[in-house]
Amino acid sequence: MPFAHRRWALWLALGLPLLALAEAKLTGTPTAGFTGRGPGGFTLEGTTHELRVQEDGTILKITVPLGQLTTGIALRDRHMREKYLEVAKFPELVLEVPWSTVKLPSDGQRLEGSGTGKVTLHGQSKDVPIRYAVQRAGSSYQVTGHAAINLKDFGIEVPSYFGITIQPDIDAHATFTADKP
Repeated sequence: MPFAHRRWALWLALGLPLLALAEAKLTGTPTAGFTGRGPGGFTLEGTTHELRVQEDGTILKITVPLGQLTTGIALRDRHMREKYLEVAKFPELVLEVPWSTVKLPSDGQRLEGSGTGKVTLHGQSKDVPIRYAVQRAGSSYQVTGHAAINLKDFGIEVPSYFGITIQPDIDAHATFTADKP
């Protein structure tokens, strides 16, 4: 096979799965958030339904605005946004994942994978381990992803309130459905 044809075949083999989400739009209600752990089995969860997904053919970019992130207690939410995340100065978390690390399933299939993504949070960017699962049904892709984040790596003070201190390692997660037109 001539070189030009091999290159075209390689592009088709690698590029077509990536194009599956290139023109996709989010449907349904996306969810993003975090889970933190504390002493005695204490669990702290925060969630938001604000999430944007963009891609440029090489990077999948997931942006989570932090201003509406809630934990279920208004005072704790205010402390989280103002004291720890400093949302007025650092309004969002951004995860950038190279498309080369993402595998997409065939119709009716589910795939899981892992890799490294770059998280920008609190004005700092770090590479972090990620895990994901993608379930495909026709032109619909249900995506669930997790990123392991250490708050100290991003210059965020470890939250502590009334003697309960959250461990610095948290699980950031997002779930969304993208449909290809």
